[in-house]
Amino acid sequence: MKEKLVVVATVIAHQGKEDQLREALLELVSFAKTEPGFVQYDLHVSLERSGEFVFYEIWEDEQSLDLHNNTDSMKAFGAKAGQWIQSVTLNKYKRIS
Repeated sequence: MKEKLVVVATVIAHQGKEDQLREALLELVSFAKTEPGFVQYDLHVSLERSGEFVFYEIWEDEQSLDLHNNTDSMKAFGAKAGQWIQSVTLNKYKRIS
């Protein structure tokens, strides 16, 4: 059985842009769930740090993640929401147990 790819993406909003970014990120969730290789795609918001959002994602493989990152939806998101984002950190994991 092939190992799934787990991704944890942290997105930090510019101060004052938290609400706009939240709405744009929520739109991504509905698109991601229709993409090939999608397994799980959950959005969380920090209780301690205003404007910090975390995606917990599971994809069938690296190719599925690459396809996701290059969809028209992701490109449109970048064009619209890029101005609201202070930083993005993407970390990839594999299950060990």
